[in-house]
Amino acid sequence: MRKKDRHRMIARLLADNNIQKQEDFVALLQEKGVEVTQATISRDIKEMKLVKVPTADNRYRYSIPVETKENTSQRLEKLMKEAFVSVDQMEKFVVLHTIPGNAKASADLIEKQYKEQLFATICDDDSILMVARTEENAKFLREEFFKYL
Repeated sequence: MRKKDRHRMIARLLADNNIQKQEDFVALLQEKGVEVTQATISRDIKEMKLVKVPTADNRYRYSIPVETKENTSQRLEKLMKEAFVSVDQMEKFVVLHTIPGNAKASADLIEKQYKEQLFATICDDDSILMVARTEENAKFLREEFFKYL
């Protein structure tokens, strides 16, 4: 199994289970047919930046850290300053072009930052198609990205 798929599975396990130890991850993944070692899980925890949070029974469980809107905004601003190429709008559609290799990371941050205005995003290596909920939302998004020109 690829690391990216394993990370998605770990995130789903965290949503459905109260996982307190690395061994719990190993057991749950093995139940699903994924052979992993505790060392692999340890690396995954570090890469995913999982944290331990208190439970109601005074124990600790693993959790995905909550990313603040401020942190997302700062990361998006930094990435846009480095990778933004152009933006265009047609009705509810906004297309954003980036330097090759930056669209996926940009789209992830855009989805977090503008989730109220967006219906969906689709991206490839260097472009992001944003489908806004309304035409006004699309105009707002276009203007937001013009700031980076």
